Amino acid sequence: MKKILLAGLFFNLLTFSVNAQLTWSEDVAEIFYNNCTECHNPSGVAPFSLMEYGPAYDYRALIKTYVEVGLMPPWKADTTFQHYFGERILTEYERNTIINWANDGALEGPPEMAPAPPVYTGEQKLPGIPDMTIEMPRYMSKATDLHDDYICISIPVDLLEEKKIKAIEIIPGNRSILHHCLIYNDFEGEYETDSIGGDCGGPTGDVVLMAGYTPGASPTIFPSSDDFASGMLLQPGANIVFAMHYPHGSYGEYDQTKVNFYYYHDEIEDFRPIIAAPVVSNWDFTLPANEMTPVDGAFMDVPVDISVLSVFPHMHLLGKSIEAFALTPSAEMIPFIRIPHWDFDWQDFYWFRYMQHVPEGSDIYGNGVFDNTAGNIHNPSDPPVDVNPGFNTTDEMFLIYFHIMAYQEGDELINVDSLNTIYLSNQYNDFPELNTEIKVFPNPFNDAININFDLNENSFVSLFIYDLNGKVVKRLTHQELVAGKQEIVWDGTNTESGIAKTGIYFYSMLIDGKPHNGRIVKL
Repeated sequence: MKKILLAGLFFNLLTFSVNAQLTWSEDVAEIFYNNCTECHNPSGVAPFSLMEYGPAYDYRALIKTYVEVGLMPPWKADTTFQHYFGERILTEYERNTIINWANDGALEGPPEMAPAPPVYTGEQKLPGIPDMTIEMPRYMSKATDLHDDYICISIPVDLLEEKKIKAIEIIPGNRSILHHCLIYNDFEGEYETDSIGGDCGGPTGDVVLMAGYTPGASPTIFPSSDDFASGMLLQPGANIVFAMHYPHGSYGEYDQTKVNFYYYHDEIEDFRPIIAAPVVSNWDFTLPANEMTPVDGAFMDVPVDISVLSVFPHMHLLGKSIEAFALTPSAEMIPFIRIPHWDFDWQDFYWFRYMQHVPEGSDIYGNGVFDNTAGNIHNPSDPPVDVNPGFNTTDEMFLIYFHIMAYQEGDELINVDSLNTIYLSNQYNDFPELNTEIKVFPNPFNDAININFDLNENSFVSLFIYDLNGKVVKRLTHQELVAGKQEIVWDGTNTESGIAKTGIYFYSMLIDGKPHNGRIVKL
């Protein structure tokens, strides 16, 4: 008798597991919201939105393929080599859920069961009014079918005194044609605009790279705490240089990119200047046609102890792999980055979760491999031709940039991600109540914030807290609630039960599928 009961129970469980198909509403939407919609939203850089079920269903086969082969989400750095904040990595559960959902017919499920979606309200991510905005003149891309357009535009900043920069945000004027933008500080103010030849990959001489934009990139916020403030210096008489890259096929399209700067207070103490530079580079190589060619570079004998905050490797279409690391005088290896499968379309500054201490006397190395064969589907030449360093996309580059500053004891123990918004708190002000159906107070808040609303009838309510990049910070409720007055409290914690950092967030709510959202600030 017991065997019969156990067999029946096993059969019931097996039947349930077969029939309980995955759906968009209950299983997949939250994964897409947390990993994909930062780019795949109606105003994002991706070619279609994943904010709703319809497009997700239409592109189900493509999504499945890209997830299976690891092309999406776009994250190229090997996280077994080094860790960074903002890693876009699917868990095995998330990956399998998406693939199985697509295989099983990509069902929608009950629409009212979908989680509240992230909020994307505009181009500027950092809060408040910038202290200075520099905007380039309106420019028409001259990229042809064969050649990309690289230009450099130099603009005076007209400062009367030196400023300490705590954050930089580059806002593209036309995201559909801007491949990348690099912002340089020309201390002497002598670099001239170069927008005629289409081959200016960046200014040379006494200039300093400050920040960069690539699709999906976040603003640059320099780490700070109650004990120190780090950032970059901008002096009177300096120029800001925009180094712009418009890809082939964009001829006739217009762009007017701008950059916002946020300052520290002039009286800030213990300011630690940061510089960004191509510490490792190689401009002396040839890539023979139909060959794989290794290329390397090094910076030997670092003169002082330094703290390394980020790394930005750069190659073009023939790049196959690249890595960077340091060897200390005691032969200890410090890993910076390893990209086994280089992708020219996805480049960025990779900010370390913890600063990397590089002792005096260390050597910094970079190794890369270029694939100039017909088997490289990204090879711009058919048949392959010999390639040398240069500024066109059909040329090549081998550069590894770093953000660095002078080392202080304990830097390597600092979690950079937890500090990158603390000194933006003076940008936050009381917000007018725009949503009369939802009452949110106090806003800004320190310890807890109340979200109050009325339900005329029993309703399914989903309420999530998201950060500026559309990442889930906290799931507050996702269930049916009874009619009447409701109060839901966010205690300022995140999904890991830690304290959410100072910053700007969005609450997003669905009440029987009707959306409500607003901006809130945690101090």
